[in-house]
Amino acid sequence: MARSGALLTSALSSPTLEEWQAFHADEAPGDGLFLMERDLAHLLKLEGDPSLGPSLFLYRWAEPTISLGYAQREERVLDETAVRAAGIPVVRRPTGGRAILHVDEWTFAAAVPIDDPRLGGSLRDSLGVLAGIVRTALGSAGVRTDPEAAAATLGLRERGAAQACFDRALGHEITVGGRKLAGLAQRRLSRALLTQGTILAGPGHERLGDFLAGDAGSKRAARESLAAGTVTALEVGGAAATFGCFAQALRRAWQAAEL
Repeated sequence: MARSGALLTSALSSPTLEEWQAFHADEAPGDGLFLMERDLAHLLKLEGDPSLGPSLFLYRWAEPTISLGYAQREERVLDETAVRAAGIPVVRRPTGGRAILHVDEWTFAAAVPIDDPRLGGSLRDSLGVLAGIVRTALGSAGVRTDPEAAAATLGLRERGAAQACFDRALGHEITVGGRKLAGLAQRRLSRALLTQGTILAGPGHERLGDFLAGDAGSKRAARESLAAGTVTALEVGGAAATFGCFAQALRRAWQAAEL
């Protein structure tokens, strides 16, 4: 079963929320449940006081973890027997989208007032500007991406892959040669929005196919689709594309966007 809610109180009282940092990068990977609850806490805190301004957190996952979009039904999406046998934790994101297996990746979460003139606005505008910031940072870290994400699907329509977030790019994801490198999803309240994004740093995400509901054929098709339709920062930028390098570049790009 997806874990949810247990750490919301501690996340709301964490120093990072009390101090409200405009940008923060975790030095060490974190527990998936805590990370999701912290992102939710950021959204709720900003909803209560939009004058706090935009805040972006960057982090990694301490162990392979499956996250589901907030509207997905676990019993329909996942093979619970396979998930239990592998000991894979399952958590629920505060944003939408499809299932992700977080293995070797860089994840960012931006809480922004909806009326912020630079980073807020409509779903389309806010996703577009954040994707542009991330592309700039990736380029500075040696990971050159397509100027704009492909507007059409990547053609990965095999059974099973439809429940996976990285099976397609629809316009605000980040691609390299048409292959998906990063995906974004957003949750909007009355006065604040939260955008979560996943950048594939290295391999392993394609193993999600093993844990999706379906028979052996659909699982194999999902793995193949995910492998064929995605690319990693390691493949594009090589060993020089590190988390630390990207974190510094993202901080600069985020601060420049806020000016």
